[in-house]
Amino acid sequence: MKTKKLLNPMGHLNFLDTTSSLPFLFLFITILVASQIPLGCTGQAHSSNFTCIESERQALLRLRDSLTDESNRLSSWIGEDCCSWDGISCHKITGHVVTLDLRNLEQPELYEVLDPSYHCKSCLAGDQLSPSLVNLTNLRYLDLSLNNFSGIQIPTFLGLLKDLRYLNLSDAGFVGEVPRHLGNLSHLRYLDIGFASSNYIPIANNLTSNDVGWVARLSSLEYLFLRGVNLSNARDGFLAVSMLPSLKTLDLASCKLVVPHLLHVNFTSLSSLELGSNQFLNPTLPPWLRNLTGLQDLGLSYNNLDDKVHDTFRQMTSLVNLDLGGNHFDTSTLRSICNISSLTSLDMSDNELQGSIPSEIGQFPQLTVLKLSNNRLNDTIPSSLWQLTKLQALYIGANALTGELSEHHFAKLKELKRLDISDNLFSLHVSSSWVPPFQLQYIGMGSVKIGPRFPNWLRTQKEIEKLNMANAGISDAIPSWFGVLSNDFRGIILPGNKLEGSLNSFISVADVDKKVVQMLYLVLNHNHFTGSIPKDLCKLKTLEYLDLSNNHLSGRIPLCLGNLRNLRILHLGSNSLYGQIPGSLGNLGELIILQLSKNRFDGKLPPSMQNLKRLQSLDLGENRIADTIPPWIGERLSDLEFLTLQSNNFHGGISNTLCQLPYLQVLNLAHNDLSGSIPHCFKNFTAMESTEPGTFQYSNYTYHDPVLHNFKAGIELEYSKNMESVKSISLSGNNLVGEIPDEIMGLVGLQTLNLSKNHLNGRIPKNIGNLKQLETLDLSMNELSGEIPPSLSSIYSLSFLNLSYNKLSGPIPSGNQLQTLNDPSTYEGNIGLCGKPFPNSCPAGESPTENGPVLDDKDYIIIYNTKNNKKIFFFKRQHHINHKTVQSQSLSSFKSA
Repeated sequence: MKTKKLLNPMGHLNFLDTTSSLPFLFLFITILVASQIPLGCTGQAHSSNFTCIESERQALLRLRDSLTDESNRLSSWIGEDCCSWDGISCHKITGHVVTLDLRNLEQPELYEVLDPSYHCKSCLAGDQLSPSLVNLTNLRYLDLSLNNFSGIQIPTFLGLLKDLRYLNLSDAGFVGEVPRHLGNLSHLRYLDIGFASSNYIPIANNLTSNDVGWVARLSSLEYLFLRGVNLSNARDGFLAVSMLPSLKTLDLASCKLVVPHLLHVNFTSLSSLELGSNQFLNPTLPPWLRNLTGLQDLGLSYNNLDDKVHDTFRQMTSLVNLDLGGNHFDTSTLRSICNISSLTSLDMSDNELQGSIPSEIGQFPQLTVLKLSNNRLNDTIPSSLWQLTKLQALYIGANALTGELSEHHFAKLKELKRLDISDNLFSLHVSSSWVPPFQLQYIGMGSVKIGPRFPNWLRTQKEIEKLNMANAGISDAIPSWFGVLSNDFRGIILPGNKLEGSLNSFISVADVDKKVVQMLYLVLNHNHFTGSIPKDLCKLKTLEYLDLSNNHLSGRIPLCLGNLRNLRILHLGSNSLYGQIPGSLGNLGELIILQLSKNRFDGKLPPSMQNLKRLQSLDLGENRIADTIPPWIGERLSDLEFLTLQSNNFHGGISNTLCQLPYLQVLNLAHNDLSGSIPHCFKNFTAMESTEPGTFQYSNYTYHDPVLHNFKAGIELEYSKNMESVKSISLSGNNLVGEIPDEIMGLVGLQTLNLSKNHLNGRIPKNIGNLKQLETLDLSMNELSGEIPPSLSSIYSLSFLNLSYNKLSGPIPSGNQLQTLNDPSTYEGNIGLCGKPFPNSCPAGESPTENGPVLDDKDYIIIYNTKNNKKIFFFKRQHHINHKTVQSQSLSSFKSA
């Protein structure tokens, strides 16, 4: 844990990757306090010759005793002179306590916060704040921020501290309704009860305010931070805030606030305004913005705004930081901004920019941050952009920009620290001896053609924290110098290349004992790595995401992988790993995704896997696991959304306990040796009853899109960005018997239903037409009888249908989508069917028979697959056979039969 100097109370207001316009604030507060409060003594500078007032000393002691102080931050609070205690300042003349600063200055690193066992030892904590604070009647400065008062409300008695000028309760775990008593603090100039925008705060406030009228009474307020306070029910919330004439800084980001289309506001002296992630009643920019001519910082991200007039920003010539990300602004808006020469930071990512980047982009001589990612920009980068010599961060990824980038493009970007040009149509051609003029901390070059050699210029970059060169066309071994580049490597993303060699050499080169202990993600999938998974990998204690899938790795999973307690994603699929799945993986209690498919794992599932209670996706498909489906999957892994056990040797029945998975969207048990009937309780898969996407939010946990392998129309597909929308049941290739449960017809969100190659009998449920979202239906190679339900023709989304090799009879339904599914193989092997697409028409007036014609031994041959004892029907009246429907049988087997 690093100790950061956070004395600047505005340090957390970094909403545009810069604080260059904000350092004046601490100076202002210092002048404010010094000019009105003749300071006597503090814990750092004590020059008084008197002790503090006894009643106030007792009040502070009662406050101390009400707090939990694990790190002894209040150890100096002893003795008679409270003015010498840490965090306390007194008036030089009267001796009254005027400053109480208990802000927690020791803030965690990101990897610490993400550790599920993280506990803030430096936080002051408590289940109440002592009311003795009201005895500090001359208190003007109170800061309790970045502590842990989790679960308590902001005390109403704070409204009695009438002399307060400064109040900071941000990121301290306060909950509930904000007390309107704060409106009594009429001298207040600074109020912060929100949460930080950039620090890694594990204990944010969770506050609401249904009536913000109390804010309007704070007429002296100059700095107001309500970031993250829920104002959705405060109808006149913005109107109340707009009445504050002295306001200079306003942060209402993520407040769920409805911003009305006002013509005028009183806070025309604003220099900083943050309204990101709210809702504007009118999608156009409000007219009052034009009156804020002194505005330096403006954040309007993710409000679905546009700018039809393109003149709002032309008048805002004092802007330094502008964040318009996540709206509907177009290239005309960008061009209209280019006259604001004072800009140092511009974010227009996730908008509707298209065409070329305007050449006017070079008119920002002070620009340090430029974000244009996730738009529809094309063409080459204008030469003027490469003249922005003060650029520190350039984000232009996820567009359709083209061109060959060379050394001279980057020649003037000496200050560059963060570069993202991923997911465009670039190629990078530089000499092997190139020494870039910059030292990058973040390199995003995914899908940029860099190879075939590993880029030698990386050797010069000693400050790399994050590296993404996915799908960069590199066919080379990891060089020996690579792992010693940086002391602060947080993540490496190199999938989709042809990297060779042993992971063992890669990890050992990385000197994990000293260099990479804070690494969060290692993504090396779809390469050509060989050998075993090195045990040294287990030293990466902070690792959250490990993807080694689609390589040529062999051997067993090291037992010590179970020591990586922070892991949320583990992908080892599509290798040649073998042996039993180690029970130590059951120690990974934070695991969200476990993907071990397409290996050679055998034996039984370790019972310890039932400890993976947060698991949402489990893929063990295409291995050699021989086990029954353990009941604990349904009983203990209740968050599962994707369960894939296909192509193993699971046997026995499908237990009803599996139905205890309400969030399940994909169930794939195909090609095992399961027996018994399909449970009627499948109706409990409530996620499949909905046509809405599921709740799986992989973006919260991953640095690269996870992949779901699933079968559709007999073809294996990979789903990534839309995997939360997939809903599928596949039980194909087992020994299931009995009827198809009617209850499955209630799972109206299903897109794929594959029950083929079993021994199911009875009728196809008449209400199968309820499955309106169905795209693939395969009931082939069973013993189903009776008619094909006419309701099948009402499924307009159906693109694949296979009912072959059953005992179905009667007319084939027609109309709607079924007209397009006219391949006779869809229905072959059902000798009782008639009508199109078969050449035999149905007799006039014939209605479907209940069970179809009676067959004798002359009509068909039963062939047994000796491997799994499955029956395959070959109907002699059909003179052809679809070989793809036959498992482990050669054509000669049929001829001999």
